[in-house]
Amino acid sequence: MAQVQDINIKLFSFGHSFGVPVDVDLLFSIRHLPVTNVENYQQYDGRHQRIQNELLHLTEYESFIKTIIEQLKNFTNEHNKNSITIAIGCEQGRHRSVALVERLGDLLGNTYNMN
Repeated sequence: MAQVQDINIKLFSFGHSFGVPVDVDLLFSIRHLPVTNVENYQQYDGRHQRIQNELLHLTEYESFIKTIIEQLKNFTNEHNKNSITIAIGCEQGRHRSVALVERLGDLLGNTYNMN
């Protein structure tokens, strides 16, 4: 089994309206999570601080992040892989999934090698 610190994680967001990616190890849809209430949000994407502040402090997002991390831990325990690809999708792939990927990248970067 690969040591956790030796596992490379590729994390990306996608929009369901453009199709679901193939060849991923873990796939999560967050279309059920609340959308942002930021005024003129269309001019921003999920990397913008206003969008992240609005979304990532909601209980639903915090809970889902914990779920993803737990499933990643289970996956690494069950599979002997040096590289894991995780895809997270919302409807357009611009706000919710991008914000979540950014946050996960920060959290997972302390434990895994991020690509």
